[in-house]
Amino acid sequence: MLTSSKFTSRTPSSTRNSGIPLATLASPRTTSTSTQMTMQARLNGIPGPCYNGGTSIQGSCSCPRTFYGSLCQFAVEQMDIDTVDAEVGMEVSVDQEFSSDLNDNTSQSYKNFSNSFLDQIQRIYQNVQGFKDVKILSLRNGSIVVDYLVQLELPFSLQLESEYEKVKIALKEELQNVSQDGNSCQNDQDLCFKPDSIKLNNITRTELSPEAICSRAAAEGYEDFYFPLLVENRLRCVTKCTRGVDGAIDCHQGQCLLERSGPACRCFSSDTYWFLGPHCEVSIPWRALVGGLAGASALMLLLVALSVFLARSRKSGGQGGGRSWDDRKWFETWDENTVGTFLKLGFEDDGTVKDGAFHVALENVDSNVRMHIHRSEVTSSSL
Repeated sequence: MLTSSKFTSRTPSSTRNSGIPLATLASPRTTSTSTQMTMQARLNGIPGPCYNGGTSIQGSCSCPRTFYGSLCQFAVEQMDIDTVDAEVGMEVSVDQEFSSDLNDNTSQSYKNFSNSFLDQIQRIYQNVQGFKDVKILSLRNGSIVVDYLVQLELPFSLQLESEYEKVKIALKEELQNVSQDGNSCQNDQDLCFKPDSIKLNNITRTELSPEAICSRAAAEGYEDFYFPLLVENRLRCVTKCTRGVDGAIDCHQGQCLLERSGPACRCFSSDTYWFLGPHCEVSIPWRALVGGLAGASALMLLLVALSVFLARSRKSGGQGGGRSWDDRKWFETWDENTVGTFLKLGFEDDGTVKDGAFHVALENVDSNVRMHIHRSEVTSSSL
């Protein structure tokens, strides 16, 4: 059930307050990356993303009534209610034989009967205050019992509850008047309603308290943040972001925005000031902020340099004894598969080799290879 209303919102924009320089507010729901993508898409003629049910039309977002913003990213902060949608459940029996195909709402018999019923009932109710439309819920056996909803649009007033009850009675009486008219069923195209079968179904009664109206008017997920405010026989559904209402949030140098988690302050920033705090009540000059960050950065660089120095000192101290790093590294990565028939055994840090540290790996010797030994010759020379 919908509630017709006028919606009021403050568009985030530049603001000047108490001598504080001009400040701007960034969208709280749009990251810088998505903003850049949206801008680039619009430059290329491609519609950007629209949130909360918004529709992209020629690069711009057409928002539903409960949201606003370039991307429909902000919930409205208040709603002025002019008219209220309501429903009345009813039933009536039509003097015709029920057939099994009326159980199927896709059958031709169901469609023909529904069209005739809607056409006739709309003509009967057209002069009832607030009448908007009729919707068939079901068809049942018993002649043909029709369960249906009458949809209304009533102007809001402090007497709305009593006006709603009057309309319900009028709907029943209008149908009874037609059904009791002896000439109403003379035309074969008209349906004949049984006068004693007309009933109001209070199970579908619409709750019309100001609280219920505001809850139905709100977007899904935001119902708990709107409350009614009656002003001169008019209803406003407001939030803690609405200016001038009791309990409104003062965001000082910022703007109150209604998010799914509730009202929250989004702080402004300017060329000379940065604002922060739950209500944007703290202002910090950019010079002081940048100076503090510069000091913290210098301290961090000093700590990093000191850590590097100490690490190098420990490393150089552990390489004493005359052994170079390259020599030690070679021994650590030495692989017996790359050194013929000798195995890596018994290497010591002092560069000496113990007895038996090397042995011949006979399994790697090719016994088929012939060896030629050149015998040495002794020659004499005359002195």
